Amino acid sequence: MTDFAPEKAHGSTDLLHLLTCPTCRSLAIGRLLDQCTAPEQDDTKPDLYAGMWSRLEERTPELIEEVRLRRQRIEHLFAELIQAPAARRLGLVQQARFRSLDFLERLLEESHAGQLADPARASELARLAARLAGLFGVGDEEAAAALPRAYCLGGNARRLEFRPQAAEALFAKAVRFLSGRTERAFYCRALALLRWEQGRADEAEALLQHAACLFAADGMTREAGSCLTLLGLVLHEEGGQGDALPLLARGWADMDRNSRPLVSLRGALALAACLAQADQRERARGVMREAWHFFAEVTDPQEMVRVYWREGRALARLGAREEALNVLESVRRQLIEEPSPAEAALVSLDLAVVLAEGDQAEAIEAVAEALHSSFSPVAVMPLAAENLRALAILARRGERGLYKAAHKTAINLRRMFRSHGLRIKPLPFA
Repeated sequence: MTDFAPEKAHGSTDLLHLLTCPTCRSLAIGRLLDQCTAPEQDDTKPDLYAGMWSRLEERTPELIEEVRLRRQRIEHLFAELIQAPAARRLGLVQQARFRSLDFLERLLEESHAGQLADPARASELARLAARLAGLFGVGDEEAAAALPRAYCLGGNARRLEFRPQAAEALFAKAVRFLSGRTERAFYCRALALLRWEQGRADEAEALLQHAACLFAADGMTREAGSCLTLLGLVLHEEGGQGDALPLLARGWADMDRNSRPLVSLRGALALAACLAQADQRERARGVMREAWHFFAEVTDPQEMVRVYWREGRALARLGAREEALNVLESVRRQLIEEPSPAEAALVSLDLAVVLAEGDQAEAIEAVAEALHSSFSPVAVMPLAAENLRALAILARRGERGLYKAAHKTAINLRRMFRSHGLRIKPLPFA
C-alpha cells in the first residue's frame, strides 16, 4: 500500500482503464473468479460471487499497479514505433515484443482519435494495426475482431484525405471479416459516408438505416443517434425520398453531441432550417441556441467556414434575412479564396435565394459573374453561373417555388461537380 500511495493521482485513471478495457477487465475478473470457493455438493444453490466484491476491494491497488505497468510498457513500445522512420514501422510492428492485444488496441485507439486532425497518420496507424492483427492467427477472436475495425478506420481516413479509391479498397477488405452487429454497424456507417460523397445517396441512406438498427439492437443509442443525424443530413442535402426533419430531431436528441461537435453543429443547423420551413420557428430558434454552445469546440478554420454556411441557411429559413446575407456573403468570399469552386458555387446558390426573396435580382447577376470570373479555367463554372442567372430571371418574374427550384438546382450541381471531379470537403466524421 505504501508503494502505491504516491500513484494516487494516476489511480483513478488506471482504475477506469481496468474497468473499461476488455482485456484488463477479463484478466481481473478471471483472477478473482479463480479464487472463489468451489461450490459445495448439496441442495443449496451456491453463490459463485460470494466474497468477490470484498476480494476486489482488497486487490484493487495490486490490479491497478499491474495495469499501470502494462500501460507503461505499451506506451514505451508505441513511442519507439512512432519515432522509427516511416519505412521501418511495418517491419518493426511484426516483431514478437509488439504482439499483444493491448498494443493492438492502442494503435486502433490512436487511429480513431486522430482521424480528423491528421487523417494520413490515422491511416498509417490503421494499416499497422491491420498488419499486427493478422499475426495472431485464426483462433484469436479479439485479434480477428480488430481486423474489420482497422480496415474501416483506414478507409475512413482515406476518405478524409480525398482518396476514395483507396478507401474503397480498404472497405472491401473489411467486409470479409465482419461478424458481430457492432462491427457491421461501424462498417455500414463508415461506408455510407463514402457512398454519399460518391453521389450514391440511395446506398448511403440504406447503409445508415441498417447501421442505426444494428447499433440500437446492441443498446448503443448514442451511436444509433449519430446514424440518424447523418441520414437526416443526406436527405436534407441530396433531396432523397423521405422527411429529414424527424430523423434530424431524433438524432439530435440521441447522439453524443460533445464527442462529435462538428457533426452535432451540422445536424442542429439542418434541423433548425427544417423546423423553420415547417413553421416551427420557436423550436428552430431553441435548437440554434443549443447549437451555438458547440461553436467554441471547432478549432479548424476551414470547418468553421462550412459551419457558418449552414448557419446562414438556417438564418435565411428563420427570416433573419440581413443576417443571413452577411453570413453567406462572407462564406462565399472565403470559399473563393480557399479555393473551393464547387462549394463556392453552392453557397452562391444559397445566397441567390436570399437575394431573390428580397427582390435583388441584379445582385444575383453580380454573384454569377463573380463565380464565373473567379473560376474561369474550371470547365463547369460557366454552367453553374448560368444556373444562378436563371434564378435571377425567376426572381424578376416573381415566380413562386423559387426555393424548390434552387434546391433542385443544388442537387443537379452536386452531381455535375462529382462527375467532373470537383471536390466537396468530406464530412468530418470518425
